[in-house]
Amino acid sequence: MVIDRSFSSKYPKSASMVLLALFALLIIGCGFQLKSQVDIPEEFSNLRLNGDDQGIIDALSEILKHNGIVVTWNDSAAEIEIMQSHFQKSVEAVNDLGIATGYAYRYSVEYRIVDRSGTIRVSPEVIRQSSSLRYEAGNELELEHEEGFLKRQMANEIAGRIIRQFRWL
Repeated sequence: MVIDRSFSSKYPKSASMVLLALFALLIIGCGFQLKSQVDIPEEFSNLRLNGDDQGIIDALSEILKHNGIVVTWNDSAAEIEIMQSHFQKSVEAVNDLGIATGYAYRYSVEYRIVDRSGTIRVSPEVIRQSSSLRYEAGNELELEHEEGFLKRQMANEIAGRIIRQFRWL
C-alpha cells in the first residue's frame, strides 16, 4: 500500500484514522475474536458452577458473565462441575548455598459439563497447566505475591480452556 506523504503531513489525524480503520477491517475480516469470547449454546445460558477450587470457580464465573451467561445456584440449571483440582509446587533451582531460587508449578483440574436434564455433555476430562518462577533468595514477600498472581493466571487459562469446550456442544 502506498501512502502519499503530503496527505499524511497535511492531515495527520485523518491519515491515522484511515490506517486505524483499515487495520480494524483487516482484523474483522480475518475472523479475529477475543480469547474469552465463545458462542455458548442457548441451553447453557444459565449455568451452575460446582466445586471446591474457588480460584477456578471465580475464573469461570468471570468468563461466563463476560459472555452473557447467568451464573446461578439453581439445581435445575446446566452445570460445570470441578471434580478435582491439584496445585503443586516443587523446587526447580537452588543457589550455591542450597537455598531455593526457582520453583515449578503444576495445576490440574478435572471437570465435566452436564446439561439441564442431567446428561453428561463433556465427560470427565483433566486439563493441566504448568509454569515456573525464579526469584532472589531473601525476597519471600515478592515470591508470595508472584505465586498468587501466577496461580490466578493459571486458573484463568484453565477456565478459558474449559469454556472453549462449549464450541463442540
